[in-house]
Amino acid sequence: MITIQGFARLCGCNTQTLRYYDRIGLLAPAKVDQWTGYRYYEEDQAMMFVKIKNLQQADFSIEEIKGLLGEDDSFLMEALERKITEQEQKLEQIRKIQRSYLEETMNMQNIVDTITGYVGERLDNPAMWEEFGLGRDDETEITAKVHELLADWLLECRKSGDEVSLTADDKAITGLKDIAKKVKKGQLDGAEELMLTRGKQKIEREIPAGAEKVFERSGWDHISDFIGDLPDLGNGKQKYFLFCVREGSPVVDFGFPTMVLAVMAAKFNAMDGGMTCKTALSDDGQNHFELYVK
Repeated sequence: MITIQGFARLCGCNTQTLRYYDRIGLLAPAKVDQWTGYRYYEEDQAMMFVKIKNLQQADFSIEEIKGLLGEDDSFLMEALERKITEQEQKLEQIRKIQRSYLEETMNMQNIVDTITGYVGERLDNPAMWEEFGLGRDDETEITAKVHELLADWLLECRKSGDEVSLTADDKAITGLKDIAKKVKKGQLDGAEELMLTRGKQKIEREIPAGAEKVFERSGWDHISDFIGDLPDLGNGKQKYFLFCVREGSPVVDFGFPTMVLAVMAAKFNAMDGGMTCKTALSDDGQNHFELYVK
């Protein structure tokens, strides 16, 4: 037998490594003196140490190593071949990630910057905030909610593989890259409607058959006059907000639907089930509002 210090020198390691192997059940001393606690090893245990060390270096887990310690060298060679194949597959996957990383990062940065930037500009309208009876103390909550919803929307689209689309000026723009380009070039300015949707859940401009009118109000001056009277919007149903307003109202601003999205999401959880917003000029000089759900 040989002391732990001598065995460590024989194996080319330190005693801490041997104590660690003992603690995790890989290589126990041949004998431990019950009085002194000294550890002793058999010299031929050095072959077991070599096996453990090499399996560790080959990226086998502790549990995998335990299962291989009692096997002969031919079985061990087969296990190493399988590990080589596994590592080659991992290496190829890393190469693919390396090739796609920069392009994907730039695309994502472009999408985030342009779309969230566009939303931010649309919220920067004091008259719009006043229309909802909101002050600048609400800005952080509402703006943060818009960005949160956009992030969730992008994540869900990426997870499901659904085609992403945006409807503006009665035209459907499909694909994140195309949307980002349109936004960045300012080609969406003047849009009467801005709504981000999932590809298989296209929002129609007209109220669909079967939708139920659950609220209406006419003759109001500001949305804040009736917004507190709206029914529960977090009901999991699709909401359709119809505004028919007199000329000069902030509601006809092309950023208004985005503001609806922000306020209804932050204050009323209206995005549960989805929503769309449609605006038009009234022919009687009065403001009218209708809410449909389906």
